[in-house]
Amino acid sequence: MNTQILLLEDDSALQSFLQTLLESQGYQVEVQAYGQKGLQWLGQNHCDLLLLDLGLADIDGIAVLQQLRRWSDLPVIVISARGKEQDKVKALDLGANDYVTKPFSSAELLARIRASLRVPRGQSQQFQFGDIVLDPVQHQVSRAGTAVHLTKTEYELLLMLCRHANQALTHNQILKHVWGETYQDRPEYVRVHMAQLRQKLEQQPATPRYLRTEAGVGYRLCID
Repeated sequence: MNTQILLLEDDSALQSFLQTLLESQGYQVEVQAYGQKGLQWLGQNHCDLLLLDLGLADIDGIAVLQQLRRWSDLPVIVISARGKEQDKVKALDLGANDYVTKPFSSAELLARIRASLRVPRGQSQQFQFGDIVLDPVQHQVSRAGTAVHLTKTEYELLLMLCRHANQALTHNQILKHVWGETYQDRPEYVRVHMAQLRQKLEQQPATPRYLRTEAGVGYRLCID
């Protein structure tokens, strides 16, 4: 079965462009201009990915995202002209998997789609990027075959990044998962531990290949 993508976008020119682009890559594309109709379609059809514009004709895309997350973990990439950091953070905190700001290149969007469509590995399987391996069963991390000692917090942070590889995670998403509900709005906690992880895992911590910063938003584990 071909990958099915729902495009929720009310700009007819962009609808046409994106549908042509995506179908040229072998994706099946359903196009909807209204948020409520898009949600109804998702409730009745199989879908692998949602491309969501925030400025829809009937309801705001944020409301679509909030409703969708009550019953589905479908991967969602927001495509929007709203490029402010607070808009990105809000969408990601509410459950978007990624955020692409208009105007964007075809290559960038396709790369983000491929990353979001990668099948997540089960919790019992190893995660590997470069020469780094995380084994969640043994609770061990190695680099080039040599064990790397991580603190409990560093390990939990890395494990979260691995389970959401190639997705942008906000500071508050990370804080809530790793530290708990009472540690919201303390991004310095994440920065300190990310710096420590980079020192232990990156060949060049100052210019990391894998543990990337999303400016003003949070972090992303980039896996080739």
